[in-house]
This record gives sequence, C-alpha cells and structure tokens, in this order.
Amino acid sequence: MPTNKNAYQRYVLIDSMLRNKMRPYPTLEQIVDACWERLQIRTTGNTVEKDLRQMRMLVPDGFDAPISYSKLHRGYYYTDPDFRIGNLDLTDEDIAGIRESLALVQSIGAGRIDEKFGHAMHKVLATVAEAYDQPKKNAASYLQTMSPPPSRGFVHFELFAKACREQIPVSFVHYGYRKRSFSAVLLHPFLIKEFDNKWYLFGYSEKHREVRHFGFDRIFGPQLLGKPFHKFDTQATFDILAHSYGVFPIPDKKKQRITLEVSSLITHYFEAYPIHASQQIKKHPNGTAKIILEVVPTIELARLILWHGYHIQHITPKWFAEFTENLSA
Repeated sequence: MPTNKNAYQRYVLIDSMLRNKMRPYPTLEQIVDACWERLQIRTTGNTVEKDLRQMRMLVPDGFDAPISYSKLHRGYYYTDPDFRIGNLDLTDEDIAGIRESLALVQSIGAGRIDEKFGHAMHKVLATVAEAYDQPKKNAASYLQTMSPPPSRGFVHFELFAKACREQIPVSFVHYGYRKRSFSAVLLHPFLIKEFDNKWYLFGYSEKHREVRHFGFDRIFGPQLLGKPFHKFDTQATFDILAHSYGVFPIPDKKKQRITLEVSSLITHYFEAYPIHASQQIKKHPNGTAKIILEVVPTIELARLILWHGYHIQHITPKWFAEFTENLSA
C-alpha cells in the first residue's frame, strides 16, 4: 500500500487503540489527541476518518480492517477482536538492533539509498510499536566516516535502478572526457556498480553492439523508453567483474596471475586491506613479501600500484609492469 510515513504511523496508532482492551471504542477526538501526544503529528477528525476508510479497503490498497462504529459506545472497534495490521513478531532486542542500524546508516550516509532504507525500517518499527522515537542526529556519535559529496549523476539512481529491475531500455546523452564530445546512447541496462565512490551503469549499447558501461557523472538527460528490451548474456560481465579490481579491464587481457614484490611496510597494509579476494601473501625473511593475485588486469589495478610508488618494487608479468609504467608517463 503506497503511503507516506505519517499516514502509516497513524494507521498503526489507530490499530493499537482499537485493540486496547483497557480503553475500548476510541472516538475521533481521542485518536486526534493521541496522534499529537504519542507521535507529535498534528491531524484532524476528517483526516482520521479518511484513515479509517483507507484501512477498511482491501489489500493492497488497505488492510481489509474490520472497523465498525458503535452507536451505543460512540466509538470505533474491530468486529474481529483478533485482527491486527501487520504480522511481524519482533523482540525488544530485534527492535533495538533495527534502530541501531538506522543510526549507523544515517551516520555513514548513502543519499537516496539511505532515505529508502530509513523509510522502510521506520515502517517495520511502526508495524510492531504504537510509536517510536526518530533516531537522533548524534545517535551514532561514536562512528565517524568520510562522507564525500554526492557525485554528479547520482540523482538518476532511481531511474537507472528501475530500468535494470524492470528491463526497460534507456536513452541518454553521454559526454566523453577523452574526446570531449557528446553522443547519443540507447542502452539496455542490467547492472549498477559502485567502485571507489564512483557509480557505473552497465548494459547492452545499441550504438556499440556490445555490453558497455557508463559513469553516472557523464550521463545527461536519461529517459525510459517504451520499446522491447534486448535480451543478451550478462554472465560474462559478472564473471569479469568478480575477478577484477575496478571496472576498466585492459583490452584483450583475460584473467591471469599477477605478482607484486612489496615492502615490509606495505605488506602490513595489504594484509589488513586485501586488494582482491584471490590475494595470497608469501612473506620473505626480511619482512618484504610477494603478493599473488588471480585477476583480470585493469587500469585501476595499475593505478593502485603507481599510487604506492617505491613500496611496490617488482611486477610480473612483464607486459603489465610496462603497462603500469607507461601510465605514469
């Protein structure tokens, strides 16, 4: 049932009042007062009447709630005393865990993902509690993370997610940094991938007649299209990404063994922060080590090696060492 957070909170509050055996047959005025006292939501009798009608509607538009009005008691009640909206059975520990997760997500921050997660979790909490406190801004003050500003193009995340989820082709204008020019793209998307706080949309490009990926920051004016979705094999892309560090494989290079001779200092770093799941470390007596990776060579891996400078002293195979050296030229 599509609804906003305040409406859902009112539904849960009304449900709890109708099931309250100690104070049965609540009136419109009592429900209005409770909305302010328990939820800090200002409402009116007309709004509550609309809520009652909505709750009576069949699923998925409502809850199919058996709500009736008692002229004798001048209040509302459930004709089925066992009815309740929602069927979640969470313990106090479960609820505490959800609230802590909300605080952590809000501390870390994830743009619209954060908003959707928070809204969904508030609904879960509302299903099992009459009212709940909103997480405070300092609820996770013990956690501090780097929250980079939203990257350009992330505003289109929901549109791209819908296109991937429902297999809808999308058209957009793409700006190429290298050629410094714009071009029209018609894409049949299937994957959104984030790497190093950069977001990419993968799909079959009609222009290129193959699977391509495009950075969100270079996409302008995306639109969903009402045309058939082109079916294609996506497994090859998933296989490459699973065996890669990054999203830009070096052309015509398949998965292979890459070894790095690293300093003792950087050995500790890569022990704590592995480059890839395939990583193996073989330490030498002097504290240095050989790092072995079974990966598809990528531009991002070459740049990572360059970033560590003299701490990485030898690279095999030779062609990858030369490729990495040329990137710095």
